[in-house]
Amino acid sequence: VKLRCPKCGWESPSKTTFQCPACAAVLEAVVEIGRLSKPQLTEIRQRTEQTVWRWFEFFPVEERSAIVSLGEGYTPLLQPSSLAARLGISRLYVKNDTVLPTGSLKDRSNTVGISKAKELGYKTAAVVSTGNAAASVAGYAAAAGLKSIVMVPEGTSPSKIVQAGAYGATVVVVKGDFEEAARLYKAALKEFGWYDCLSTNPYRNEGKKSYAYELFDQLSGRVPDWIIHPTAGGTGIYAMWKGYNELLTLGWVDRLPRLIAAQSEAAAPIVAAVHRGLSDIEPVVARDTVAESIQVGYPKSMGGRALEAIRASHGTAVALADDEILEAQSLLARLGGIFAEPAGAVSVAAAKKLQEQGIIAPGDLVVCTITGHGLKQPDAVKISDEELRPVPANLGALRKRLELKGK
Repeated sequence: VKLRCPKCGWESPSKTTFQCPACAAVLEAVVEIGRLSKPQLTEIRQRTEQTVWRWFEFFPVEERSAIVSLGEGYTPLLQPSSLAARLGISRLYVKNDTVLPTGSLKDRSNTVGISKAKELGYKTAAVVSTGNAAASVAGYAAAAGLKSIVMVPEGTSPSKIVQAGAYGATVVVVKGDFEEAARLYKAALKEFGWYDCLSTNPYRNEGKKSYAYELFDQLSGRVPDWIIHPTAGGTGIYAMWKGYNELLTLGWVDRLPRLIAAQSEAAAPIVAAVHRGLSDIEPVVARDTVAESIQVGYPKSMGGRALEAIRASHGTAVALADDEILEAQSLLARLGGIFAEPAGAVSVAAAKKLQEQGIIAPGDLVVCTITGHGLKQPDAVKISDEELRPVPANLGALRKRLELKGK
C-alpha cells in the first residue's frame, strides 16, 4: 500500500503522512490489485463473509488480523415496486445503508480507517463532528479497544452526540462554531498524536469503494445506468468511481455508471461547481436545512475529486429543497418501508426530480443509496397533537379516529 499525491505524484515515505507537502492535497491510498485474476474474482464472490471485507484485497489493510468489523456491508439492495411506480422508474433499486451497525454509511469508511489505525499502532481515534461520523468512529474505536475523542461546537444538540457517548467516547464541547472546533481539532491532532478519522485520512476514504463491489455482486455484474448518492464532502462519489474503475481495469465490468451527487439547496457547492463549469469547488455559506447530515458548505478535502468523478462519468448533480427532501423521506417510508433521516433520502428526491426533468429515462437502471437511519433525526417527522390524543377504550371512538385518519 502506497500513499500518493493525486496532483503531483509525490509518494510519502511514511504510512502516517496524509497530506502532500507541496500541493497540500490529501494523499490517495494506492492498493496493488493488478495481479488479481478472473479465478480470484470467483473465489472472492464465493467467500462466506457478508461484510465489506469479502473484498479484503481491495483495501489498504495489510493484515487480516487487524480488521475491526461490526458486520458492516452487504446491506440490502431492494426493488420497492410501489415507490418505483410512483417515481416512474421501473428499474429502481435502493441500497439500504440504514441497517449498518451504527446506522449510517460512515461505517463503510470507519471499518477500514479504524482497522488501519489498529494496524499502525494508534491508541486514540479522533473526529470533529456533530452527527453520523462521531457515532461511527466511537463505535469502531470501542470495538478495536481504542480510545475515542469527539469534538463538537457549543450549541450542538445532546441528541446528536448521545450515541457517541454511549460507545464511551470523550466528548469535548468547544466554544464557538464548527470552524473554530475544526481548527482546535487540527491543532490537537499534531499536539497529541491522535489518529485522524476525517476525509483528510486516505485510508478511511477507501472504505466507500465497497459500494462498487457490493453493487457489482448484488446486480450479478450488471452496471447501473445511474447511481444517486446523498453528498456532503464528496468522498462517497469519489470512492464509488474509484471502485468501479478498479473493476473496469481488471476487466470484470465493461462499462461504468453515471454518478449523481444529491445535495440540499442550503448547502450545494458541488452542484454549483457542476452547473457553473468550475474547475474546483468554491465555498458557500451552509444555511439551515432539514438534511442536517449533509450540511457542508466547503468540502475542501474531497469535493474536487468528487467533481472530477461526476464529470468523468458524464453524470450530474442536483440540489433539493427541504420540502422535496421531506416528501422523499415520506415516500420512501410509506411506499418502500425504509425509515431514513432526511439527508439519507435525498437520493430519492433527486431521482424523482431528474425523472420529471427527463434526464433519467423510465427504463434506466437506477440505484439510490439510502445513507442514514431515520432515528438519527426523529424530530424531522411531525406527528399532530390529534394523533397523540388518547381515545376512549371503545370501538365507537376507535372508528371515529380511523375515519379521521382516512384509513
